[in-house]
Amino acid sequence: MSRKFSIPVLSLAFAASLMVVALTSYAVQAAPAAQEHGAMGGSPMGPMTPEARLKMLTEKLNLTEDQQAKLKPILEDQSKQMKALHDDNSLAPADKQAKMKELHDSSIEKMNAILTPDQQAKWKQMRQEMMQKHSEMKGQGQMDHQ
Repeated sequence: MSRKFSIPVLSLAFAASLMVVALTSYAVQAAPAAQEHGAMGGSPMGPMTPEARLKMLTEKLNLTEDQQAKLKPILEDQSKQMKALHDDNSLAPADKQAKMKELHDSSIEKMNAILTPDQQAKWKQMRQEMMQKHSEMKGQGQMDHQ
């Protein structure tokens, strides 16, 4: 019975983490330089560190030093809170997913406040493209398991 419960929980956590790192996963596929430097720890779908995300965002969005300094604590805080949520076994899967989405949305708002309108538009497009790729991969995975 615990195996039946753990598979949906792990699936939910994986899906939520993919949502959070949608932007960074896109960057790994689109930026060979990020792959060469091991930004994803050898796994193209694994979560990036806040430092690696900042580096990728700096390269993709041409961030200024001031923007980098302001974004770094946001990325670090998001990573810390996501890990805490992921490790919290007291929450129901739906509650955990909702809290992760809230955190993700809040982080996007904070980051958008620092980015220029052009950077915001480019970042939004990158996130949308990655979400589309994720949906396609998820659909293929479901077909494989049926």
